[in-house]
Amino acid sequence: MTGKKVLSVAEIARELELPESTVHYWKNRFAQHLPSVGRGRQKRFKPEAIEVFGTISRLLKEGHTARDVMDQLSQSYPLQADAMPATLNTPVPMNANAIEPAMKMAAAIGLEIAKSVGEGIRSVLATDSDGSPDLSDVKQGLEEVALRIASQTEETETLKTENGLLKEKLKIMENEMVRLRKDRREMEKYLLDKIKYVTT
Repeated sequence: MTGKKVLSVAEIARELELPESTVHYWKNRFAQHLPSVGRGRQKRFKPEAIEVFGTISRLLKEGHTARDVMDQLSQSYPLQADAMPATLNTPVPMNANAIEPAMKMAAAIGLEIAKSVGEGIRSVLATDSDGSPDLSDVKQGLEEVALRIASQTEETETLKTENGLLKEKLKIMENEMVRLRKDRREMEKYLLDKIKYVTT
């Protein structure tokens, strides 16, 4: 194995004796598990990424789907924070291991909302100079809190819907990849048979 600090796609392809185009596809498909530095054309991989690419190659050769490979990588290799998408418009493959951190984050956000609501209620329950609470302020404060909660609920429902649509699209794409892989193998076999026929 090379002793370089970072490796290009071409170097990884040579190291693992794989086509460069294949490594290019894998670096995008499984980016969150590949230790790397830089972005775009400047992206380079740390030496430990060779092991991850090797695992991807082995699993796909054994006939596993891209989803199976992603699940296996999630169990064996840590997520690379710098490889996560920069925009919300980029679909992120989801699996069972990715749901738990998302749920923890959602719980933390919920706790922050609850704290904010509590502080809002306490602030509107401040008493007048005579010691009695100003009920008009209480009513207005509660209405504001209710509006904020309704807004958060709508956003959550929208995200759930988008997540469901992305899962459907991902499933279709993975099925298409399996079909294309099968078609490629059949085409290679057909071409090899033709070459043998012509050369004999």
